[in-house]
Amino acid sequence: MYRSKGANSVSTQRNDLEEFIYKICYQPIWTAVNNYIAVHPTSLRLSTSRVKYPDSAMLLDMMLEYTNNISIDEDTLHFDAIISCTIELQQNDDYKGTLTGETSQWIIASCEATITDKLDRLKITDVHTWTKGKKPVASGISASNNIVPVLYKKDLDAEATAFLEKYCPQALLEPMPVPIEKIATEELHLTVLQGHRITDDFSIFGQICFSKGKVLVRDIFKCSETEMDVNRGTILIDAYTFWERNKGCANNTLAHEVYHWHRHRLYAAIKQILRNEKFIAHRCPSNMSYPSEYEEWTDEQRMEWQANNMAPRILMPIQTFKIKVDELYQKYNYDDNTLKAAVLTCIADELAKFYGVSRQSALIRMKETGYPEAQLVLQQLEEQENHAYISREDVFYEYSTNESFRELLDSGKFKYVDGYIIINDKKYIQKDESGKYTLTKYAWDNLEECTISFTWKRIKHSAAKGHLPEEILHRANDEQEVSTYDKKQNTSVTKLSDELQKKRSRFEINEGIHNISTNGKTCWEYIFDIINYKGLSKVHFCNLTGLGEEVYRKAEKNIKTDPSVRTIVAIACGLDLDIETAEKMLSLAGRSLRESDEDRALKFCITGFAGQSIEERNDFLESYGYKTLGTKERY
Repeated sequence: MYRSKGANSVSTQRNDLEEFIYKICYQPIWTAVNNYIAVHPTSLRLSTSRVKYPDSAMLLDMMLEYTNNISIDEDTLHFDAIISCTIELQQNDDYKGTLTGETSQWIIASCEATITDKLDRLKITDVHTWTKGKKPVASGISASNNIVPVLYKKDLDAEATAFLEKYCPQALLEPMPVPIEKIATEELHLTVLQGHRITDDFSIFGQICFSKGKVLVRDIFKCSETEMDVNRGTILIDAYTFWERNKGCANNTLAHEVYHWHRHRLYAAIKQILRNEKFIAHRCPSNMSYPSEYEEWTDEQRMEWQANNMAPRILMPIQTFKIKVDELYQKYNYDDNTLKAAVLTCIADELAKFYGVSRQSALIRMKETGYPEAQLVLQQLEEQENHAYISREDVFYEYSTNESFRELLDSGKFKYVDGYIIINDKKYIQKDESGKYTLTKYAWDNLEECTISFTWKRIKHSAAKGHLPEEILHRANDEQEVSTYDKKQNTSVTKLSDELQKKRSRFEINEGIHNISTNGKTCWEYIFDIINYKGLSKVHFCNLTGLGEEVYRKAEKNIKTDPSVRTIVAIACGLDLDIETAEKMLSLAGRSLRESDEDRALKFCITGFAGQSIEERNDFLESYGYKTLGTKERY
């Protein structure tokens, strides 16, 4: 949060947008808000103010509370800054003389910034007092606080449609090969370079240059390396993408890079303005694992997942792709043909040739668009039986249905970090600069040593209701493959965890809080001891937990009424407390978490989201249809 010039301190920026507001937009926002207050003093809410009918008003101080309605549209960033303002009021009274006073108000400043390789324009488009429930319609696509598009699986086809409506509308009217290179060069004015090797080992298919600079390339025989000057908006496709794969791979790579430019160039531009970080080459690996929707993401993973999933949808738009598939089903008389696998192979090959994609890509697209029988030809792509990487949906399903796995996670001996259930020890887990847990280099190099192994099992959606997100349950296929935990197969890693635990007196996380005594204390007293131990102000506590100021005051004054279960869980999640501390609070309040689906989800918010914010935990609850934590009003 940020104060006006002259304030005693400025807190660390929590994300790129807040840093952008502080460094670039703060003074323009201050000026706009001050002008608004000066011109519209009577628009302020003054029912509790000493001065109710001011003749003048002046901004004394302002603090950024949060941002909302963030969206991007090509080179333009839109956002609302919700600001807590301290305002001086003055009222001239013929009988009482001049009355003065101060009031606090929340103000919304709507901003619009156009950014290419520099800040081209900044405009404060609107200023008004904060109103509950008022949510303007944002243009473009929603984005995170780090200027990464917010895009879910359910949005992918609509996003591809929006792209093609702008750059190739004919592809939405009739089946046709999408001229992706023409779109890149003629519509988006990008430069496409082929004929160079990007790496020695073909680990990178392509790269997009968000900044002007130099890139290292190799000749096609890998005999020499050279630095090549590139302009902003240059795409490089590795020469072997075509020779060692096929034209379909080259087209998919080009569509992948084009989408990076279409939606992600603003992300790079912001970082260049803030910290002079030049994204000369954003490389796209040939083999990368992408987290599922509800897992923790890095910004780079999210953008790679988006481009990876958007490329085939741009090349094979759902509206006309299904027309083409149905046409081929009739051509080969699929319904009456007994050689299903052979016919599907022929259909996939024709689709691949027509759209300029690979057979695998065509088959996957068939499955996505309502032709599940395509799996008959994709059997060879089934994943190996044993695996360590696990999605958060599968973690929660196992947590809900497998008592031994629930005991393992509740013990605190393991944490879910970067897609793995890993031993909770500083040898394997560390915190990054933002406070989030991540794997150490040693852990990445020795995953078999420190992670839990899972096998696959197939379940009916009807058996998974309440344990898997609604989006998964609504899929056409009635079965779902999930990861399952077997205690007997993980004896070595659990034994190692026990040995490491004996070497330390307490877990590193929350160690100091565990030493806070609860003897003779109420729940509110214990909560306030934790708040003081962490050195949290009232504002910081409310922002972290999503709870209102009245909750802080209850802890401060130690009122007689004990907090509810959801209030305690919100505090535990917001302050990133472990399950041991949360259960102490619940016990002091005479409460407990029940063996219900919703209470398991609340408990999982504590055990399965270490180092993550209340918003990320609320996203998880919302995805399962449960009420979110916190009572602080947002619009």
